[in-house]
Amino acid sequence: MKKVLLIDDMKTVLAQASRILQDRYVLSVCDCAEDAPELIREDNPDIILVDMYLESDGAYRLLEFVRNDEALKDIPVLFTGCDVSVMALSKAFSLGVADFVKKPFTENIVFKKIEEQLRLSETGYRYDS
Repeated sequence: MKKVLLIDDMKTVLAQASRILQDRYVLSVCDCAEDAPELIREDNPDIILVDMYLESDGAYRLLEFVRNDEALKDIPVLFTGCDVSVMALSKAFSLGVADFVKKPFTENIVFKKIEEQLRLSETGYRYDS
């Protein structure tokens, strides 16, 4: 099974995602941006979903951390969020985010986006900015 790491500071989102994803993937969750880098290195997930509105620009710092680490840089990172401006999405994609998933999650959409990014990752697609 592929490993998914979800980083979000809202317990309701973590619970919803766990219900949706736990039967299909090995799911790890993290509710704090500060703990995420260590968890990413330990778990070596196949894909990472990050709430783009984590405190103190945590999502962008995590994206930068992943993209700048030689061992992690090819992991697809998907940002998640509710209401997102075109400017915020443009910034995220320019920094190397692979895709965006709207919250609350809809099962078929989140599965489709995760599977699509996993397939691209397996072909060697790079998320360069």
